[in-house]
Formats: sequence, structure tokens, C-alpha cells
Amino acid sequence: MDTATAQRLIQGKPWHHNFEIVPGVRTNGTYDPGDMWRELELPEDLHGTSLADVGASNGYFSFEARRRGAKVVAFDFRHKDNSGFGLAQHINGLTDIEHHQANVLDLSAEKYGQYDVVLALGLLYHIADPYRALVNCAGMARQRLLVESYCIDAFVSPELRNEPIMRFIADPTRFPALEHVDYDRSNFWGFTSLCLQRMVEDVGFSVQRANVRHDRVFVDAVRSVADERETRVPMAYGIVPALRAGADPDSPDAWTIF
Repeated sequence: MDTATAQRLIQGKPWHHNFEIVPGVRTNGTYDPGDMWRELELPEDLHGTSLADVGASNGYFSFEARRRGAKVVAFDFRHKDNSGFGLAQHINGLTDIEHHQANVLDLSAEKYGQYDVVLALGLLYHIADPYRALVNCAGMARQRLLVESYCIDAFVSPELRNEPIMRFIADPTRFPALEHVDYDRSNFWGFTSLCLQRMVEDVGFSVQRANVRHDRVFVDAVRSVADERETRVPMAYGIVPALRAGADPDSPDAWTIF
């Protein structure tokens, strides 16, 4: 696509990722993801690596991973034609990236498969049930799970900073007098860095790196538990199998108490 046509297509749209779709065509979004990309420390050559980008937004991380050779599958609660992802693909030609419109709370390895690397960047604090979202991302991660989120370390006392706690963020439209983050209705939770690390460990991963940058936290983790049944995940979202009472209800042997 010629530069003039690409510029005409992207102008006037509310881009989130600020990136160069193709040389000479920049989105001028509100967030520059370049530093985050470098912090991921992914190999320069990703050929033979499968990667899931959960909460892909405009697609910067998906496109960068694909350019390095990864097989990329993207997920977002918006359809790609309404999120900027599809338009960027139309311009850059990276149309072999599979994109699913799906809520992270509905993702599973059974439905979408597993990937060597799963990205969950700028995601969990936007989700009403962040533990379930993390469980779903972890379930799709065969080897490596990279998580980045809003962090409250800088806004709590030193005592609380060293505790695994979350802070609920109320709806700024309905409760304007309460504390908010950018008055964004999609912000539900803030985490201490220790809280996010403990959550990642709890779903079966070992934290290799944890970096805090003012109000952001990044966690790089590798799978340490092969079977999620060794974790609390089945307890959190499963049910106990039924063992019906025996034929004689007056017999103690007829009843099983868990």
C-alpha cells in the first residue's frame, strides 16, 4: 500500500499503541509500547515459536513477534475490524496472524490450544475477575507467561507494599469522589508487585524476573507445574464429582462426606 493511502486510512482514529505500521506511517497513539517490547527480552529469532497475544489491542506486540518469525494468535474483546488491528494488518500485510474476538474470561486451552509464550500485557487490571483471567492465560502457556499490569506499590505504605494485596477501583462515573486511575471505567483493580507475583506462582509458574516502574509491574515467568491439578485451579473453578447415596439411606455406608 502506498504511504498516502495508509496515512489517509489511519488519521483521525483513536489509536492506543503509538507505532510505525510500515515505514513512514505512524499511528501517533497514546501509549508507546517500544520500551515494554524491549523489556520482554524475546529472542531476535522466533521461528518455531508459537505466541498468544491476549488483549492485543491495535496489535503492536503481535506484529513485532510475527516479524521475528513467531506463529502468532491474537485475542481481544473487540473484533479486529473495530480495534485497529485489522486496519493495521490491511496496511502491513501481516494477514497470517489469526485473530479471535473473545473475552479473556472465556479463553481456554481446550478451545484455543497452547502456545510456547503467552503475553498478558496491560490486561489484568481491566478484568473484573483477574485471577480467573490469569488462570485462563496460564492454561494456554506451555512454557512462558509474560504479565504486565497497573501497580500500587508507589501509592501504599511500606508495610502494605510488601503484602500480596489488591485494591478495588470503583466506577468513576458513579463514584467520582473516590480514588480513580485516569477516570477510566475499565480499570477495576490495582496490585502490589508481590500480589501479582504470588498469583502467577499460584497458577503454576516460577517467576524469573519482576520489574516495577512507578505504577507498572512486569512479571516474566516459566511453567513449573505440568498439571494444573497440582494447583488450586480446580478448587477455584471446578465442582466436586457426585457420589450418590447408596441403596439403603439408613446405612452409614450409603453416605460419603467430603
